[in-house]
Amino acid sequence: MSTSATPTMSSLGVGSGLDLESIVTAMVSAKSTTKKHKVEQQQALKEIEISGLSKLKSTLTSYQDFLKTVSSGEAVNKRSITTDFGENQTPTFSYETASDVSNSAHDIAVTQLAQGTRMRGTVDSSAITVEQGADNKTLYRLQNGGSLTFTVGSGDSASSFSVDIDANSTIDSVIKKVNSAQGNPGVSMSYVIGSDGNVRFTLDSGKTGDGNELTLSGDTGIIGMSGDGSDNIIQHAQNAKMEIDGVEISSATNTFEDQVSGIKLTAERLSEQKEDGTFVTNTLKVAEDKESFSSFASDFVSKFNSAIQTCTTLYARNTYTDGKCNYDGGDLAGDPICNTIKNQMKNAVNTFVSSNGKMLYSYGISMDKDGVLQIDSEKLNKAASENYDEFVSVFQELGDSISGKLDTYTKSRGILAQRSDSAKNMLDDYTTRLNNIDEYLSTYESMMRKKYTKLDTLLGTMSSSMSYVQSIMASATSGSGS
Repeated sequence: MSTSATPTMSSLGVGSGLDLESIVTAMVSAKSTTKKHKVEQQQALKEIEISGLSKLKSTLTSYQDFLKTVSSGEAVNKRSITTDFGENQTPTFSYETASDVSNSAHDIAVTQLAQGTRMRGTVDSSAITVEQGADNKTLYRLQNGGSLTFTVGSGDSASSFSVDIDANSTIDSVIKKVNSAQGNPGVSMSYVIGSDGNVRFTLDSGKTGDGNELTLSGDTGIIGMSGDGSDNIIQHAQNAKMEIDGVEISSATNTFEDQVSGIKLTAERLSEQKEDGTFVTNTLKVAEDKESFSSFASDFVSKFNSAIQTCTTLYARNTYTDGKCNYDGGDLAGDPICNTIKNQMKNAVNTFVSSNGKMLYSYGISMDKDGVLQIDSEKLNKAASENYDEFVSVFQELGDSISGKLDTYTKSRGILAQRSDSAKNMLDDYTTRLNNIDEYLSTYESMMRKKYTKLDTLLGTMSSSMSYVQSIMASATSGSGS
């Protein structure tokens, strides 16, 4: 018993000779349009909404990041720090300033640099054995051995360590043993071999400042030193010193942390001396950086206006032609969240009163009817010159106020995040609905094909029967005529 296969798309209509394939395709297409169009339109609109919410959050978050730099003081340089070093002059000192440094001017001279102890001892060539080692390297060995103790500083703050040196140790091994000894506070040892064959050892204490002298004990002669090493000192430990407005200050290092109000100084090199022995000074001046602040105020206003404009652009409503939407509005066309945020930002400015009871207009900043901030440069500069610190704090207070209102929308689980999550869930739902429609259309097309296959078969059979009858009739007619 044979079975006929289900006709393929290309075989539909073969039996009847009719274009049944086009009929099925048209019916499926019509059904698809009817069921899919609205869902696809809703899907597209939801994707645009998600894009709009992302743009809005990105703009507001970026604005908040700027406001954080305002609050922290990073956005505006309150002070201009200048020195009178010449263009080709190497500065005698460098500086860092605290954020709350006061206006000031100081005449500064570096009169002494911090240094540690330096010792030098000579081991006569008669106490050195010279031999050729591997790879033809010349080895210099100390004939004598013994124990050495190194001490930096005195009293409770002293640091000591000891090493044992074996007789016939190479001078390289001695250097390594001293420099890497456990408990070494920074003592460094090196050597130079003279043309006379004598070995000159140098010790650097590694710790600067008065009272941090390096002393030795033990068998000091094995490295060319004598006694406690005091006779071998070529450089004593000492503090760094500066004269600030004629007042001497001192530090165990070349850095002066807390001796000048709001300023950290580092001595880089000695100041030059005049013929009378006094030192040449250079001036460090701290003053308001009004030029920088003017630029900052412009940034503050332009970034506010940009955020307001983004809300306006996203909110723009769609237009209609002959009752049909042109979909030419913003990504959040007519969405009230845009106006709500914009109004909260505007109200934060319009209702702002500084800690001293003044409104923002008093500082040269005003808002027009569209919520756009404008600067009255003359009034702004006048307010800044009258009380610079107060003026900077006004922008910090206002920035904190605006940022606080935006937090409700921009935080990780804020309103914008919730709206976006909800929209994405709906987008997933539209995708599921479209997949279901595709499954339905597949079933519908299969059903139509089965239906029209039967019709095609029936019409094909009828056509065959008709042809058979016609052939008999034609044959009968032909026979009777003869």
